[in-house]
Amino acid sequence: MPELFQKTWINSLEMPNRAVRSATWTGTGDEQGYVTDRTVEFYRELGSGGIGLIVTGYLYVMPNGKQLPFQIGNYDDSQIEGLARLADTVHAAGGRIIPQIVHVGSRANPRLIPEGDEIWAPSAIADSGTRQVPKEMTLDDIRRLVEAYAAAAARSLKAGFDGVQLHGAHGYGINQFLSGAWNIRGDVYGGTIKQRYRFLGEVLEAVRGAVGPHFPVLIKLNAEDYVERGLTIAESVEVAKRLDQDGIDAIEVSGGCAAAATDKSPARTKIEKSEDEAYLLEFAAAIKEAVKVPVITVGGIRSLKKIDAILTNRWADYVAMARPFIREPGLVNRWKEGDTSKAKCISCNGCFETGHQGIGTSCKVERALREKRQTAD
Repeated sequence: MPELFQKTWINSLEMPNRAVRSATWTGTGDEQGYVTDRTVEFYRELGSGGIGLIVTGYLYVMPNGKQLPFQIGNYDDSQIEGLARLADTVHAAGGRIIPQIVHVGSRANPRLIPEGDEIWAPSAIADSGTRQVPKEMTLDDIRRLVEAYAAAAARSLKAGFDGVQLHGAHGYGINQFLSGAWNIRGDVYGGTIKQRYRFLGEVLEAVRGAVGPHFPVLIKLNAEDYVERGLTIAESVEVAKRLDQDGIDAIEVSGGCAAAATDKSPARTKIEKSEDEAYLLEFAAAIKEAVKVPVITVGGIRSLKKIDAILTNRWADYVAMARPFIREPGLVNRWKEGDTSKAKCISCNGCFETGHQGIGTSCKVERALREKRQTAD
């Protein structure tokens, strides 16, 4: 446990411990993607929980890059005020927070993007969920999207966040450019993994130019897509090496997407035994061997025993969780104060149900317990 509570730095950001709240959609924005009072309260609770670094749910950088209802956006300067309120609230509660920024590419929801907007992707391949065939992005579209990422990063800096994370995983836009499953372009953005990296390299360069050398820029990167012709760990290691050379500050290693088999989902169920935990750890360890920057592992981590093994053996530098913090925002404080029992999360994925109602993700088990108590009263 002492390893978990070591102070470290990611670029200019001082981390009080090695625990990261991995990004997950919260379902608390308004219909235009602006921060609401519910958003602020949701993150206030996380901010007071002792987590070393909070990564927000994914913020879409263009109106045609939205996937889920009540998703928060970062596509217009008028959103800075609400984003600043969010960052200030977490800081006042003692936390550190960075936004994750995304364009979901072909996974954009046609019912949620502005009427008349095009759905973009590297190639015109039908999305497995919506069945929509996106427009293959032109070079001008790519330039506009690169600029949108840079603008979102600049807003994040202006709003007072502690850094920014690019979403390069789970079958969304950046991942689509990297993956042979979705990128069959015949130009300089397609072909070998070196060419498929080009878009991400341009995004990173533009973002770094917008925020300067000291503002932490992280990425969530798929190690394996788990789909035919998808990104493999060998390719991901090459991508990680390029990111390291190009100035990324930390890499969170994930895997899977909506098109993958259920047992290869980024948020897997039935994490019951110690051996079920940290199901992506081998990929994080492989990438850590290849790069100098810090590596964050995510995927079903539930116990201090597993965390201690990860950190002691230097398989990763940080451990990230999402669903456990939905049930227990104060989990890290609980562990620090001496109650070292594993996280109460049972990995049922019922937490996302209330997000679709616009009231925010919440633990299904805790909801049931509250209802039972209220009935008893």
